[in-house]
Amino acid sequence: MKGIYAGSFSPPTSGHLDIIRRAAQVLDEVVVAILVNPEKKYIFSAEKRAEWLTRAVEGIDNVRVVWDNGLLVDVAGRYGAGVIVRGVRGTADLEYEMTLADANRHLSGIDTMFFPSRPELGFISSTVVMDIAQHGGSIRGLVPDAIADDIVSSIKESC
Repeated sequence: MKGIYAGSFSPPTSGHLDIIRRAAQVLDEVVVAILVNPEKKYIFSAEKRAEWLTRAVEGIDNVRVVWDNGLLVDVAGRYGAGVIVRGVRGTADLEYEMTLADANRHLSGIDTMFFPSRPELGFISSTVVMDIAQHGGSIRGLVPDAIADDIVSSIKESC
């Protein structure tokens, strides 16, 4: 079965990479989709986020990175995904994600597969990474090593 793991990934974190790796172990293929909302202002371009994710997943043969826009269920259909992959960091995430899962199932019949975050990664979010980096803190361990320096450079350029 093919799954789709979608988000803004702005920037990609170690938590994202952990979910991707774990999903790749149980699914035949994982499409990592950077969703672009034309109404939203992003600090990093979709191309930059795709480049970072592609480097971060290098060596995971059954993962590919794309970027797209629109409803997640429509994007899933375009890539032939039979399941949506989501990570949850706690009960607040789970409640929100369950609502989305129900809506996606209602719209398309597609189910959602949840992966709880590992305790050591549960506090990481793109927002936390951005805040730490913008204030000169180290983001080592919070983002994939292969892209950490690039993320810091890009954040410094955007400020």
